[in-house]
Amino acid sequence: MESLKSKYADLLEETAGICDRTEDGLERIAACIPEYVCGELDKISSKRKRDLAALDHKMNMVSYFVPLIGEIPSLQAKTLTERMVEVWNEKMPEYKIGHSTYDSIRGGFKKGIFCYITTAVCRSMDKPDDCYELNTLRAYRDGYLSETEEGRRIVEEYYNIAPTIVKRIDRQEDADNIYRGIWEEYLSRCIRLIEEDEKDKCKELYISMVRSLEKEYLYS
Repeated sequence: MESLKSKYADLLEETAGICDRTEDGLERIAACIPEYVCGELDKISSKRKRDLAALDHKMNMVSYFVPLIGEIPSLQAKTLTERMVEVWNEKMPEYKIGHSTYDSIRGGFKKGIFCYITTAVCRSMDKPDDCYELNTLRAYRDGYLSETEEGRRIVEEYYNIAPTIVKRIDRQEDADNIYRGIWEEYLSRCIRLIEEDEKDKCKELYISMVRSLEKEYLYS
């Protein structure tokens, strides 16, 4: 982020000036990227490819663009980024994002990626981002795995490979069937083990899932 702030210092200064000196500057800037992304997604006819592109745009927004714009030298920085997120969610309610800041993502982005595959599976089954299954695994990640060095190492390794696995599954014609198989063989069982307080067994099963998908979609 520090590198981006340095590289785009002039742009951030100009953005701050527009927000501070013009009445409608903030609103115009807030709508710029959401309108662009919405237009790009509308060009993609395949729902599966559109969902994949939307996921990339969402990750770029919450992990880079919104936090970077939040660093403009202006008292209106937070108002601008909050409005940008509002416009995004108004234009693309099926691909909602949350507000993020430089401080909030520092050290937290990698943890969030732990549920990358689970998110893709739930999306293929029309489950929302705040569904019970995702929330259960997020709580397991934050409350159990992150407490030990081994658990943090698992999250770190998972972060490095999960996005590629998801992209390669999404390129398959039978992607939905693949995701349903992942759900039935691994994730639903992980949820049940968490509910039964069998957290170690859940970890073993999740590692087994990642190893299997790694072999199938990274090295085959």
